Amino acid sequence: MARPRTPAKRPYAPRMAPAERREQLLDTALEIINRDGVAAVSVDAVARAAQVTRPVVYGQFTDADHLLRALLEREGRRARAQMAATLPDDLNGADPVEVFTGVARGYYDAVVGAPSRWRAILLPVDGSPPAVRRYKERSDALVREQFAQAIRWFLRDSPDAADLDIELLIRVLLAALEEGGRLVLGDPDHYPPERLTAMARFLAETFLHRFPHTAP
Repeated sequence: MARPRTPAKRPYAPRMAPAERREQLLDTALEIINRDGVAAVSVDAVARAAQVTRPVVYGQFTDADHLLRALLEREGRRARAQMAATLPDDLNGADPVEVFTGVARGYYDAVVGAPSRWRAILLPVDGSPPAVRRYKERSDALVREQFAQAIRWFLRDSPDAADLDIELLIRVLLAALEEGGRLVLGDPDHYPPERLTAMARFLAETFLHRFPHTAP
């Protein structure tokens, strides 16, 4: 009589320091998002993909929402570091068109250089779990305020600045930048950084034709 088949054992997961294991699990979740979308991220899915047991994942994260928040925080921190490198150290005397164009070019180059990171950051808010959606909304609000401060600084001597709806302007500009990021992720040959940056410069020049900036 044939012997009963022994269930296949899960491959042995080598021991890792807690910090190293955490990074491994976050990297795995990022791979799942890029392959299958944010809705596919679960404790089970991450455990299977990382070839570890569920308790290993629970040793680092309380649930999938916690894991996704941690992933967005990590990738957001790295993205902000990429973007910080595009800004001049001192805005005094800086040409706002050149500043905005440089930020746009740096942003699109960052997207091309780290597409997995930016797919996670630019994923649609409506498709995210509530906890992740709330985190992303707070992060977006912070970015909008930083942009608003820069625009107020550049326009501080413009007589028409009081008539400008800066809040709406920031939303429109950031929406345009984000859409450009999605375009370069989806079709980099048709929407290369150079093409998107040229449009960013056009928008900045058009805006400043209406609200000219006088350098101190």
